[in-house]
Amino acid sequence: DVHRAYLVDLIENTIKNREARQVVEIQRDTFDHTKRFTQISGGSLGGKARGLAFAQKMIRSSDFRDRYDGIDINIPHAAVVGTNSFDEFMKENNLWTDALSKKTNKEISKLFLNSNFSSDLRNSLKVFVKSVKYPLAVRSSSLLEDSQYQPLSGMYATYMLPNNSKKLNDRLSDIITAIKLVYASTFFQGPKSLIGGSVHRIEQEKMAVILMEMVGQNYNDRYYPTFSGTAQSFNFYPVSYLQRDEGVAHLALGLGRTIANGEKSLRFSPKYPGILPQYYSIKATLENSQNAFYAMNLNPKAHPLLNGEEKNLSSYNLEIAEQDGSLKWSGSIISSEDNVIRDSLSYDGTRVITFAPILKWVTFPLVDILNDLIIMGKEALGCEVEIEYAVNLFDNLKKNPEFALLQIKPMVMGGSREIITMEEESLDEVLCTSKVTLGDGFIDDVSHIVFVDPKRFKPAMTKDIAKEIHAINQTMIKQHPYILVGPGRWGSADPWLGVPVNWEQINGASAIV
Repeated sequence: DVHRAYLVDLIENTIKNREARQVVEIQRDTFDHTKRFTQISGGSLGGKARGLAFAQKMIRSSDFRDRYDGIDINIPHAAVVGTNSFDEFMKENNLWTDALSKKTNKEISKLFLNSNFSSDLRNSLKVFVKSVKYPLAVRSSSLLEDSQYQPLSGMYATYMLPNNSKKLNDRLSDIITAIKLVYASTFFQGPKSLIGGSVHRIEQEKMAVILMEMVGQNYNDRYYPTFSGTAQSFNFYPVSYLQRDEGVAHLALGLGRTIANGEKSLRFSPKYPGILPQYYSIKATLENSQNAFYAMNLNPKAHPLLNGEEKNLSSYNLEIAEQDGSLKWSGSIISSEDNVIRDSLSYDGTRVITFAPILKWVTFPLVDILNDLIIMGKEALGCEVEIEYAVNLFDNLKKNPEFALLQIKPMVMGGSREIITMEEESLDEVLCTSKVTLGDGFIDDVSHIVFVDPKRFKPAMTKDIAKEIHAINQTMIKQHPYILVGPGRWGSADPWLGVPVNWEQINGASAIV
């Protein structure tokens, strides 16, 4: 009858609302695996974790998942150590004075590693570790991270842990060590210099930490997803007939460090995935194709935290991916018989990453999912957005493909939204021009140039050059904005390809050539 139907609806809605709670607190003795998002201690979640909770709410409160029947769309399981634990850690170990001093990153890391966690936090983490057996990403989530106007995204540390030791105390120790190192990164030189140039002060910054399930599969003790990627709702550099507001995406085989490091990945428009100007010829395809991927070694010879953040993962060539069976979702072959690209691995030839099975043959509706997420994100946040994601595809047809939304955040929109033309300017008055640029806008207070002479440049000396530039930068940063000019890739992870400067070494430069 009507009354019974009303009560049934009321009960169902109550259950649905309880399940939709975005963040639940960890219980003293148990960890609830049915909850995607758990808070281990009080205080703020930080910017990155807030974005993750927002992503979960956005997915659950819409019909988005219903549009993709047979695909598991979710955020990874995550537990957040709130900022209260950071405050307690800093206060109980008397760390503020030393942390704010001019100590090196290595000295600050050592200082934090030698400090102690409270028994309450250790006990809560122990409850978590007892229940969680999957690999973990220990990620920063500071108050200022991923904010729309003064973001510090990418400035703090992330550590990957296999989390597969048979000894509970070993796994607990690894997580505690990783959290301490993330805390320490709050006071590294890079974040300090970036905050120093903003309206904020380092003393205002607080750090929460996300213990996030790593999205991936175990391939012969190598752990990685089928592919990872990013997507942005605004494309600063459209080509052909693409429009700026149609967005841009990047794809890479394996873990997302390939994209984060600026290494070779596939760039495409979610609106027109068939337009790949970087693959305009066979030679260009060979030059621009991803040729290595990142994965976590589940049985590393050295401790996963021993050599810092950069050594946390291992790099492998495409031959390994083919042996693992993961290359078939992203790979093509330049046939050795006729020098033609074949969208199959059954031919002899050079393997390249084209993602033809995804973008061309649509074995997985990635493009539709990205376009929907971009629209939803812009409507929900009220600004341009950037997302990070990872996908698992399986040979077992009974197992649903998995799309994991790792992050959604406001997109930094500095510079101009309009295309700047300089046709009216006299070329005689132009210092330098380029058809390959990043960023746009007007800067009118620069009167100095720091120049690395290509004639005297030696690739073997790039680390020394970086130190010299750092010294010059320190003297000029306060009073003399400058243009930095030199050969190779600035900030390259490979010192043989360019000068491996980081942010704090060049933060006085107004433009880089």
